[in-house]
Amino acid sequence: MSSIKKTWKAIRRNFRSFRKNRAYRARFHFTRYYEKEPIDEKTIFFESYSANNFSGNVFYIYKAIADDPRLKEYRKVIACNRKNHAEVQSFLEFHGFTDFELVEVHSHEYCRAIATAKYLFNNSTLPVYFIKRPEQVFFNTWHGTPLKTLGRSIISAPNEIGNTQRNFFMADYLLYPNEFTFEHMREDYMLNELFPGKYALNGYPRNYVFYQTSQQEALRRKLELTDKQVIAYMPTWRGTVARRSVQEQLLAVRYFLMEIDKRLRDDQVFYVNLHNFLNAELEFDGYKHILPFPKEYETYEFLSIADCLVTDYSSVFFDFANTGRKIVLFAYDEDEYFATRGVYIPYEELPFPRADTVQKLIREINDPVTRPYPEFVKRFDPWDDQDTAAMIRDQIFFGSNELHLIDGTSYRNGKRNVLIFGGSLAQNGLTTSLRGLLNHLDTEKYNFFVMFFKQRVQKYNYVISDFPKGISYISIQGWKDITIMDAFCQLLYYRFNITSGFVMDHIDRMFQREAKRIFAGNQFSDVIHFTGYERNIAALFGQMKDTHSVIYVHNDMRKEKDTRSNYHIPSILRAYRDFDNIVAIRESMVPEIMDLVPGIPQDKIKVVHNVNNIERILENAALPLAFDENTESTHTVEEIREILDDASVFKFIDVARYSPEKGLKRLILAFEDFSRNHPDSALFVIGGHGGEHRELCEYCQEHALKNVVLIQSLSNPFPILAKCDCFILSSFYEGLPMSIMEALILDKPVVSTNITGPREFLEQGYGELVEDSQQGLYDGMVKAYDHELDLKPFEARAFNEQALQEFYQILK
Repeated sequence: MSSIKKTWKAIRRNFRSFRKNRAYRARFHFTRYYEKEPIDEKTIFFESYSANNFSGNVFYIYKAIADDPRLKEYRKVIACNRKNHAEVQSFLEFHGFTDFELVEVHSHEYCRAIATAKYLFNNSTLPVYFIKRPEQVFFNTWHGTPLKTLGRSIISAPNEIGNTQRNFFMADYLLYPNEFTFEHMREDYMLNELFPGKYALNGYPRNYVFYQTSQQEALRRKLELTDKQVIAYMPTWRGTVARRSVQEQLLAVRYFLMEIDKRLRDDQVFYVNLHNFLNAELEFDGYKHILPFPKEYETYEFLSIADCLVTDYSSVFFDFANTGRKIVLFAYDEDEYFATRGVYIPYEELPFPRADTVQKLIREINDPVTRPYPEFVKRFDPWDDQDTAAMIRDQIFFGSNELHLIDGTSYRNGKRNVLIFGGSLAQNGLTTSLRGLLNHLDTEKYNFFVMFFKQRVQKYNYVISDFPKGISYISIQGWKDITIMDAFCQLLYYRFNITSGFVMDHIDRMFQREAKRIFAGNQFSDVIHFTGYERNIAALFGQMKDTHSVIYVHNDMRKEKDTRSNYHIPSILRAYRDFDNIVAIRESMVPEIMDLVPGIPQDKIKVVHNVNNIERILENAALPLAFDENTESTHTVEEIREILDDASVFKFIDVARYSPEKGLKRLILAFEDFSRNHPDSALFVIGGHGGEHRELCEYCQEHALKNVVLIQSLSNPFPILAKCDCFILSSFYEGLPMSIMEALILDKPVVSTNITGPREFLEQGYGELVEDSQQGLYDGMVKAYDHELDLKPFEARAFNEQALQEFYQILK
């Protein structure tokens, strides 16, 4: 596709998003208000549960503020959405409130409110485009003590933390209702080094309602429930952040409710409060004893009158425990649910009866005995008998000191914070070298943060879960905040390489703003663009002042510009000129870089070799061969094992992405010629992404090359590599491939085309260099097959020690 066609396609795509996507448009609206309008000292903004309803902690804070005559002059803005606007309006009016304005999320009014309100109260996250201004006061209460793991401990989605984490970084106050939540939130959102605000260790505003006994009695009388046993059912949502299986869950809920309804007595009322996704779909007309939570009451206001709570894995039981009343865990799918989720507390250790069938559930509900759980309340609800909403109001608006505040900076360890951009974490050499480095870094001297784009690492979450515990990370989520003129200048710069002063001024301001959006004002002593390609990161790091900036060069960039779509020459050349250091991964790259950027000082370029993950390579090589869920292969696991276990077959292997510069087509052609004379041979090619995979598969099929095994997307290639006889590299150009050293660590002889990069390493005696051609590859195969390679062993551990010292040198 020509560059003009690509540009036109991008313009159309962005215009379509602007026209159809309200959240996409909102970032333009917000940026205008953020840049142009002053802070309104008399505006207070409230949002709960991403504007899906108005309840919980934020409602009770609003109530405390709205009921206080001293704050009558303040404008009170509440977020809602298009679907619930009327419902929120009715809810507030039912409670007697008139002093409020509703704004729909992502609207002009909403964007103006969050950009200019002096005070902001939230219990979840504000949108990805929100940037807190220094004059604003942002109070985040969060919304529950967690049973299920959060942040980096989410098994299936550790990359999903981006917007939550940065909301925490921006907050002036983070409220936690117990030490348990406090510790886990700090650890799993990696707050210790980057949260500059205050932690408030106080009860949840919503939980104070459990201690308002006269209010509870009045509500039961009003609803004519004084002679009823009120049972509240509040199950958790069983979907994921990205997948909402509403219909599947509705089927299960309808079945259980039907069975429960048959078994309830006439003096029992079973009130149901499901997740928003399900509440909208479920009808209650056919039940005798089952009703929905009344919408006009706040959730906890109504929950406070329940005699019994039925839940499953929802954190609501932590809150309801304040009452000391019966709690039953209806866990009909416990094994299935926890198969993909972690928990902070073993489920079986909770002090509440569990039921996995309707019969057992009814038996537990009807049991007159409620087993006490005072230690549980002491641990998880130590401060809920306080009127925390009033305490927050008085702290923020009147300067009282009733909240138990802890300075967030007191948890900092005083080490330098080093930020490393790690790319997509895909199965390639860049990720291999990054993982090797991360597994050897000294976290006693530095705090290391790996940064990546949330969406781009979706398929490689296992890499994040495998980060060493001492390594933190930042997940970038959302679009940049830009103006219309910024968008125009971005088009001129990235599509047409226009670098006028006007254009670059807008580009620089845009990325200064982006630094605030992502990092919330946090500073890093060092920023390292480890992949060396991503243009937005080059621009972002270039705008981070008072920071030592480093950009890596992993390959011959003169040749990469012709094959990589994410390589923007002006961005990279600007980074080479402006960054403090350029890192080359081999000595021969230094003149290549100086040739690419004339006039650059040679002492600015540092050589830092890649670090090998030796122990992991050896451990993984000893594991049985196994495909990943997304692995594609021309042969089955059983067929591959049969080849590997056949000692009479001489086996070659190359590990490289399926891209033209890797020379895989000529490798297969050379092997095709070789195998005619040596039918007792096989060739394995294992690669990650790349457009050549399908073409090579078709060629092998058309030419009946049954002894060529092509595998795509295999996270652990080492069981195959360990059983092959020779590693053969066919690339046209390279930096210094990790795969060569991995083969040497597993004592495999290496044959490579005689190209810059591999040459300077292998000519030390570690491998055989052959002519950079199909014939050269053929000759290398013959030499390896005839056992004519005389190579010396690779001292991998000594190499690693040197490489680590080189890396630490650039941080000094």
